[in-house]
Amino acid sequence: MAVKYSELKNCNDIDQSIFEKENWYLMAWGMGDALNAVLFLESQSPTPYKILCPPRNLSAIKFILDDFANKNPKCEEVVVYPLQNGYPIPQDDVVMSKHGFAPHTIHLAEQISKLKIIHAPPRDWFFYQRLETCGIYQRILQYEKDNKSIENKTCILFPERGDSYQFPDDFWDNIVDKMKQKGYEVYVNTTKKSDVYLKEKLFKNTKNLDKPDIKDLFDFVVKHKNLVTIGQRSGIFDFLKYFECLKIIFYYDIEDPNMKDPSRALYEWSHFENDLYTKNSLELKLSQYNPITLDLVIP
Repeated sequence: MAVKYSELKNCNDIDQSIFEKENWYLMAWGMGDALNAVLFLESQSPTPYKILCPPRNLSAIKFILDDFANKNPKCEEVVVYPLQNGYPIPQDDVVMSKHGFAPHTIHLAEQISKLKIIHAPPRDWFFYQRLETCGIYQRILQYEKDNKSIENKTCILFPERGDSYQFPDDFWDNIVDKMKQKGYEVYVNTTKKSDVYLKEKLFKNTKNLDKPDIKDLFDFVVKHKNLVTIGQRSGIFDFLKYFECLKIIFYYDIEDPNMKDPSRALYEWSHFENDLYTKNSLELKLSQYNPITLDLVIP
């Protein structure tokens, strides 16, 4: 049965009474949270469910449901509301981890007659998802294996994260210079979500990777036999982690008054160190980073 997709014109059109009768999840946080939540629910939800999400997360949710879920997904419906940030209904009306609802209590979901958020620390999702038990993990691996066709040495930069925090330009300029010296064609990921990612830019000697749809982006990624991905820790790495390409992930652990959300993407909360699904990943705290590292690890 195909998933039904629809859009609301106004958040006031949300009828909260449906949450009392049906199993609804809100995916209003980052893209990585949405990806992980859908993977978890498709693998571990004991009952069918429905999703309420902002426009910025639709592409990622649809990618998982359409390409990796079983022929009959557990998700029955995805409704998009016209708000990129914040909650579409009062936050106090949403049940989440602070109320005791978490992956290990998923069996209680149908007993909760409210809109719900399912969440875990990014470092722990692999433990709860158990994707190999439902075939999703195997389909992800096959997706990468089936599409390898490009030999060129390629690098994709992911400089920005969901709160639009950016490292200084010279940080990326130095990385671009290193990659060009090693013979890589360097792309910068862009999303065209100007109301979410406020500081997207190209750097000298880079090309625009104009693939704002998540499926198009990953279709490009999996074609490359010699790929290096480099970026701030952000939601994109929650799916990149499954692939063989080298992933160099930076964590900003230096105090900066310009950072809106210092707790976002903390190493202690978001690392892949123990993640059994993660391949070929190098995680670096910025305070400990030495540019010589790239000379040592980049093929």
